[in-house]
Amino acid sequence: MALGIQSDASLIKPLEGAIVRRFTAGAAVTVGQVVSMQSDGKVDPSNTTSAAQANMGIALSAGGDGDLIDVVVFGPVSNLDDATPGLIYDNTTDGTVAASKAGNQTKIGVAISSSVLFVQI
Repeated sequence: MALGIQSDASLIKPLEGAIVRRFTAGAAVTVGQVVSMQSDGKVDPSNTTSAAQANMGIALSAGGDGDLIDVVVFGPVSNLDDATPGLIYDNTTDGTVAASKAGNQTKIGVAISSSVLFVQI
C-alpha cells in the first residue's frame, strides 16, 4: 500500500480526544498539511530543509498569510489514506507525512488505523 494524505478535505477532521488550537497562518496552508511555528509567531507548512522549526500539528482548515487556522496539536485526526497501523510518521518538505525518516524530518505521530494518525508532537 502507498501512504497518502486524504484528498477529500471534508474527511480530514479531529476525532474524539483530539486537542485543537487556533494559529495565525504565515503562508498559504492547505487542509491536512503539517504546520510548524516560525520566528514571527505564525505557522507555515512544515519544511524539513530547516532544522530549526517546531512542528505544531495537522491543519484542519486552509488559509493564507494572516488567516486563523485550526490545527490538531495532539490526539487522533482522520487524515491518512492507506497508512500502516503502528508505523511512526514524519514530516516532509511540503508539509505532508512519510513513513520513513531522513534529514531534518521529525516525528508527527503514529498511525492507529489505515486512516487515522495519532498526533504526538
